[in-house]
Amino acid sequence: MNQTIYKTDKELIIKIPLTQKRYNPYMGDGHVGEMANIIAVIDGHDMGFCYRIDMDYKGKSDQWSDFFFKWFNSQESFEQLCKELAVDLVYYN
Repeated sequence: MNQTIYKTDKELIIKIPLTQKRYNPYMGDGHVGEMANIIAVIDGHDMGFCYRIDMDYKGKSDQWSDFFFKWFNSQESFEQLCKELAVDLVYYN
């Protein structure tokens, strides 16, 4: 994944692009649009942010990676954060 990680005197900064290109290897140059790069997932008691995995070229719904950031506060506060950040949220059981 394309990300930038650096630190300042007081913070570790991780920058992750909000979008990524969709590709279809069966079409010419393959680039067929853009998609959100990040998805929020609530899976039972685990919740956090995952990378979205493009499955459009197979005619399937997108999948997601394991969590790259886990949220340890309340579900309500996570849902509110996702709303404020305009990040799609899925509930997975």
